[in-house]
Parts: sequence; C-alpha cells; structure tokens
Amino acid sequence: MNKEYVYEDEQETEGITFKKIGKFFQKGWLRMVVYLVIAALLVTVIAVPIKVYAKSEPIAQTSIEYIYEGIDDGEAPDGKPLNTDNIISTTVLANAVKEANLQNTVKDISLLRGAMRVEAVLTEEYVRLTEAAANGDQAAANTLRTYTMRPTRFNIIISDPAGKLDLSDDQAKLLLNKIVACYYKDFQKRYSLTSMFAENTYELSQNDNMEFTDIYDTYLQSLDSVNAVLQQMSETGAGFVSTENNTTFTQLLSDLNILRNNYSLFNAYILSNNVWRNKTTARSALLSKQTEIQNRLDALDGENGSIQRLKAQIATINPTTSSSDASGVHTEKTEYPEIYETLHLRLDEANRQVEEYTIQLKNIETRLEKLQVEAQTDEAAISKAMDNLSALENQTAAFIKKVNATITDYYDTTLSSSVSQVQPPVVTRRSIDFNILVVYAVALIVALLVAGVVTVIKMMKSSAKTAEEVAPADDGKTDK
Repeated sequence: MNKEYVYEDEQETEGITFKKIGKFFQKGWLRMVVYLVIAALLVTVIAVPIKVYAKSEPIAQTSIEYIYEGIDDGEAPDGKPLNTDNIISTTVLANAVKEANLQNTVKDISLLRGAMRVEAVLTEEYVRLTEAAANGDQAAANTLRTYTMRPTRFNIIISDPAGKLDLSDDQAKLLLNKIVACYYKDFQKRYSLTSMFAENTYELSQNDNMEFTDIYDTYLQSLDSVNAVLQQMSETGAGFVSTENNTTFTQLLSDLNILRNNYSLFNAYILSNNVWRNKTTARSALLSKQTEIQNRLDALDGENGSIQRLKAQIATINPTTSSSDASGVHTEKTEYPEIYETLHLRLDEANRQVEEYTIQLKNIETRLEKLQVEAQTDEAAISKAMDNLSALENQTAAFIKKVNATITDYYDTTLSSSVSQVQPPVVTRRSIDFNILVVYAVALIVALLVAGVVTVIKMMKSSAKTAEEVAPADDGKTDK
C-alpha cells in the first residue's frame, strides 16, 4: 500500500510578534545570564585593580577659595588676571618650609615646587551645563561652546609626599597649612596699596629760599595725587567704613576739598597782600617758569604739536561695517580698530595738559603783575603768612596720616577675608579618573548585546536546518 505524505510548511508571520519575542527569551535567557556574569567578573578582575592600584597617586591636598569682587571674572583684586601659580611660588614655599621647621627634610625648594600643582575645582554652573548637555539639552550644549569657566576654588596638591620628598603624613599636612598661611601674607602684600603718601614732606615753610607761591604750587600738586588715589578707592571700596578712623573714602574726599579751599585762601592772602620773601629772585623764577610752561604748551598745541598730529592720525582711520540677518532682523555694526580708541585717549590727555598749562600761565601772569609793585613786603605780612602756612602744613600732615591709615585698614579688612581655606589638609590616594559604575554598566550592556546576537544567529541556523530536514526528498513524488 502506497502512502502519500503531504508536508505543510509553517508560515512565519513577518515582523516582530510577541510569540517571536517570547521564543527569543526562551532560547537566550540562560546565555544572557552567563554573559552578564562573565562581563561582571572581567570588570572586577581587570578594571577595579587598575582604578584602585595600578594608576593611583598618593597625594596630600588642601583647598582654598577666593571671595572678593572680581573673582567671578577671573580677576585679581587689582583688576588684572589672577595668577594662581603664586600660591606655590618659590618665595611662598621657602617661607612655609621655614615656618614648618622642615628645612632638614625639604632641602631643595625647586624639588618641592616640582612635586606640587594647583588644580581648579569645576564650578557648579559648569558641572550643571555639562550634565545637561550630556542628557541632550541642546541649549546647554550651545552655551558650552562659548563658555569660559571662572573657578573660585582651587586644590593645592603635593604629589607623593612620602616618595618624592620623604615627608610623613603629619609633615605633609603641616606643610600645606603653612603654605596656605604664607600665601595669605603674600596675597595681602601683593595686592595692598604700598605707595602710601609721605607725611613728613609738608615742612617747606622752613625753607627761606622758597617763595610762598612755590610752596603752594608744590603742596597742591601733591594733593592732586592724593585726590586721584581717593577717587579710585571710593569706587573700589564704596561701602567701606573704617572703624579705626571712623571715616569713609567719600568723607576723605570731602575733607580734601576743604583742605584745598584753605590753601586757596592762603594763596589769595599772598597775592592780595603782595607777600614775597625776595621779589627779585621771585620775578626771575616766575619768568623762567613761564617760558618753560609756554614751550610745553607749544609742543602740545602748536602748529605742528602733538594734538594736531593726533587729530590728523585719527582722521585717517576708517571704520569697518558688518551686517547680519538674524530672526528676520537686519542689523549693521560699525567698528573702529583698537588704535582708534588709544589715539583718542592720548588726545584727551593732551587736551587736559593744555588746560592745566593754561591755568598755570594765568597764575604766573597774575603773580608777575603783583610783583610790579616796588615796595618790599611788610615783615608782619610775612610772619602771618608763615603762621598760616605752618598751620596748613600741620593740617595736611594729619590728613595724610588719616588717609594712609584708612587705606591700610581697608586692605587689612578686605584682603584678610578674600582667601579662605575651605578644606583641611588630607593625605589620600587619587585613582585613575574613571567611574567604575559606568564601566560596569557598559560591560553589562555589551554582554546583553552579544548574547542577543548569538541567540539570534543560533535561532536562524536552527530554523534553516529544520527547513532542510522537512523538504521533500523527491520533489513531491510518492514513496512506494
């Protein structure tokens, strides 16, 4: 009896179905588990020792933070870029070694300097932007392209203090504390105003060879320098109140104006009473000074003077114009090169000097007119002028002393709190900079992918083998 076998191929549904997914996990779950275990073991055996031992660095570390206006722009207290290399300058390190009494251990300061470094601590804003950009925040990514990080906190590190410098843990921590303390002193000295005003220069009244008008001019010129510094300090320390002197920089400017008015009254007395110690020498000195100032004025504002040359040079500079279209708005921008502003600053200074010289010439002309009177100055007038000038000198010396004390108090108060140690010294090991959890996660994901690929390949091979076994042996003919 002949039997006819009819084979019906099971038609696979195209696309991904729950049945296929279930079959995939049924075939591959054990393989996935095994691969995951293998990946975890490999990371534990290879990555963990590398992070903990292979590339670790023994360090001693402390941290400082700057707190003052301008540090967020990367500026030092004087407005210039902050140089953190000063923290571990040879001067600071030498003083620190001496104060720590470690001269017998650290004999070579350059060796200590080579083992140290200063590292900026990432700002919270930078970390936030970086994390946001990593999570797909396009705005954060765009901000990072032009972002400049301005750190305010810095780590001071001694690399391998025991191996490189033969320092014990306690010695390394002591040295770091002394480095911070010595840097405090260096910082305060570096950024304090050291050009204080001399208090003992206001004694010219005792010089019989100087006319009262010359002394007046000398003192007024010195007070101009004081005025410039006080103007700057009133802006820098606008809210500062000196408890030591019970004053502010604004108040000192007001006191200075009163003092200058007193000098103006003294000058008026000299001119109105025609007070001269020696009219002949006074006239000769004024004529010489008049000639000198006139020559300077001609050099500035003459036919071929500095002002005319500056104006001509400025006139030759042409601006550049650029245009842009953004969000449907057309804008044009006109820019001058940097030299244009520099020349204008020079021109402004030259015009200021012209004004100053013009005033001086007017004063000299007035004094020369007074000197035309032939009568000698009354001795009583000279004596009164001496008394008035001596009183002004005492008043000026006291004022200068107050200015110096207030400036010193300002820097002692502000700079002493501008740098603070925010982390005590520690001795630890710094491992290679990678996150072990991220390594584990990547390894496990790779293990799952490999297990999935292997499972799919085996399923495809199994399916192909089954198809070959059930194919008709003789193209559909019946067996006999």
